[in-house]
Amino acid sequence: MSTRFGPLDGVVHGPADAPVTAVLLHGIGLGTWLWEPWLPHFAAAGVRTVALGMPGHDADPAPVGFADVVAGVEAALDAIGGTPVLVGHSMGGLVAQVLATRRRFAGVALVCPLPAGQVRVTPPRRGLRGGLSLVRPFLSGAPLRVGWDLYRSVGMDLIDEATARTLHARVVPWPNRLCRDLLFARPVVDPAKVDVPVLVALGARDALVSWQQARLLGDLYEAVTWRYDDLGHMPPWEPGGERLGRDLAAWVAQPSRPQVLESEGYGPAEGVGHELRRQRRGEEMKRRSAYGQKRSARGP
Repeated sequence: MSTRFGPLDGVVHGPADAPVTAVLLHGIGLGTWLWEPWLPHFAAAGVRTVALGMPGHDADPAPVGFADVVAGVEAALDAIGGTPVLVGHSMGGLVAQVLATRRRFAGVALVCPLPAGQVRVTPPRRGLRGGLSLVRPFLSGAPLRVGWDLYRSVGMDLIDEATARTLHARVVPWPNRLCRDLLFARPVVDPAKVDVPVLVALGARDALVSWQQARLLGDLYEAVTWRYDDLGHMPPWEPGGERLGRDLAAWVAQPSRPQVLESEGYGPAEGVGHELRRQRRGEEMKRRSAYGQKRSARGP
């Protein structure tokens, strides 16, 4: 059942008296339905969830930009109240990063997140051909109606075709101004202002946000970072995604920080997080560890 929180609609799930509330933010073009397969995992962990519908994500999208999306979510958070854990997927992950510098949360979990502006993002090669069809509407200022072929190649590539087509029927046009902001004006986030536990969960088969980019983002926030080798960009609906759903719910129920200051079990060594951590902590504080990284491609 949909409930109004300030300017946004939200879907509430889980026990009303739960000790932890998680606010879920979906990615561009998606909706609160993204989280449906994971809601039972949150409830089983004793977490109440509020999945928000992002501003401008209706069948007839409003001409919103990134700042409008952040402002709408912040107003909804005022209506929700308390100190929730913020969980963001893809673009919702970027919104969560910005909001984490402005207000207090119990923790911030980023699932296949679009990185802050410090991390360079390169467009996926396999989506370039399908993206050509969006050039004209993009330049005209019209909402971008992303077709099946493009979603299938970069966002829903690991989901069985029948389910993927059902999900594609639920996506909405992408607000044009929001797309422009994400392409050309991703905000730079000050990690020193994010003083709560941060989790970055990424899929090694993500065709939209590469695991290397997400790993550098984990460095930026000194986050607990989990990598799932068999998952892509939409893990709630992918085979094996229930493992991440259970792990995420357990972390949200009790957010934790990493037990070491640095993990160098990946490459390249250079990156914004690597250098910032060296400046903050000092060379002598470095540690070599794979702590926090989930790399199993096996079953639950």
